[in-house]
Amino acid sequence: MEDGSLNTKTGHEAHLPHDYYTCKASHAFDQWFACLTVGRQLSSYYRYGKKSDCSKHWKKYKLCMQMKLRSEESGKALMREYREEENKQRMSQPNVLDVWTLRE
Repeated sequence: MEDGSLNTKTGHEAHLPHDYYTCKASHAFDQWFACLTVGRQLSSYYRYGKKSDCSKHWKKYKLCMQMKLRSEESGKALMREYREEENKQRMSQPNVLDVWTLRE
């Protein structure tokens, strides 16, 4: 690079948005609070027969608060672990592609 800095992003990280490893506590808190609202809970109960589990939003809010107390590199490492766990959990759950069978 012309300014003398090195690009430390490698592999798939080069294609990620610049704020992928950051966290806004206010946004995480808003998501958690929105999950707890009566409307959201009634909608969930109507659709799925149970109330929404808002623990994932609370977990993200706590992570954002922890990141504020750490160094930038340590915070990015925390967020990297969180994102990897989130992706692993998402991949282990059924999705719309599991419904369809391939015809020959």
